[in-house]
Amino acid sequence: MDADCGWMVDACVKNACDDPVRLFRILIRDPSVPLNGPQHHIIVPLCLITATWSITRDFDLESYLNEAISRASDVPQAVCGLWGCCGSAIGAGIYLSIMTRTGPVSKGKRWGQCNGCTSSALSRISEIGGPRCCKRNAVLSILSACATAEDVLGVRMSPSAFGCTGYDDCRECIGSRCPFFPQKRFIDDREEIT
Repeated sequence: MDADCGWMVDACVKNACDDPVRLFRILIRDPSVPLNGPQHHIIVPLCLITATWSITRDFDLESYLNEAISRASDVPQAVCGLWGCCGSAIGAGIYLSIMTRTGPVSKGKRWGQCNGCTSSALSRISEIGGPRCCKRNAVLSILSACATAEDVLGVRMSPSAFGCTGYDDCRECIGSRCPFFPQKRFIDDREEIT
């Protein structure tokens, strides 16, 4: 998939800011990003890396973004249900491992912190329950990674609020159980959800 992601790097560079949720909203507007799919596994680390770069400016942004695309492209779709590990949460771990230059044989606390970043994102996702929603889980992973980045890297990002606009197109929408669902609306001819 990484051959199709060059536009994402361009969009991140062009819209670089310290708000990873804003970057997420920009990237998901592209028609090539479906409501659900493995593109979200890539978008999560791209937004986090770009927001971190906007604050520190101490690494080669495009190089790190391309590394994230390479790593996240290996995460298959539907791993949330088939493996029990959401790809967006894995994307949060990819973010921290790239930022800390951590690999499989790294020594010290960084290796554990990268796995902890993924674990924290998974914990937030699991609190909501299923079925999957890649938009919801991506934003939860971004927000969780923002907290981890502040603790581990000393980087304080400024994530903005996220409100879902795709619920009408998502047959599996969990409605008011979702933290990003609008507070009140009608769904088809079903009862009102508040």
